[in-house]
Amino acid sequence: MKSQISGVALLGVALLAGQARASIVTINFDEQPAGPNVGLNVTVITTQYAGVTFSSTNGDVILIETQAQYNTGNLICTGTGRGSAASPTYAGLDCTQDVILSFTTPIDDMSFDAFGNQDAVGSTFAVADVYLNGSATPSTSVALKVVNGGNAADHQDLNFTGITKLDIHGSNDPNGTAYDNFSFDPPGTVPEPSTLLLTGLCGIVWAGRRFLARKNL
Repeated sequence: MKSQISGVALLGVALLAGQARASIVTINFDEQPAGPNVGLNVTVITTQYAGVTFSSTNGDVILIETQAQYNTGNLICTGTGRGSAASPTYAGLDCTQDVILSFTTPIDDMSFDAFGNQDAVGSTFAVADVYLNGSATPSTSVALKVVNGGNAADHQDLNFTGITKLDIHGSNDPNGTAYDNFSFDPPGTVPEPSTLLLTGLCGIVWAGRRFLARKNL
């Protein structure tokens, strides 16, 4: 009976750890209206997603782009708008300015997909400046590489802890780059060392009780 209780305790800890890791956040923009629509209201992505702000540079904003050939629903791209802030209208996409994500609370292990790169596979299409733990300057810079090119996704992984800002810049693709499927671990999703220690201790206790139970048979 005691060994069964220990087994249940171990299973409980494992399930809690599994639930923590399962809470990854993915932003794919598919719940937003399709765009752009020339001369009509368009969706500017700023603070629609909790804990993250999207912005750009040189007067551009982050706009929804819908391109059937990518077979991925909505994407985001940089572009210019006109009209009021409450009711912006589409002026044009350029997809070459900075795509900036700023996080209210540090996140871990970001990944995303890039689309529309026409450069050769293996070449650099842009650079990602990664800011860690509230730093005012980039903590590291990562060259973003073409993986497939064309209409296929160029998947990128940024395996860092404590990301507070991401600035994708320096696009050198002739037609620019669109982005989708931003995924990351929010704070507290990785089991703390105390949880891992408890899991290990439960395993040792369970194994020990099973050994003693067999020995006493």
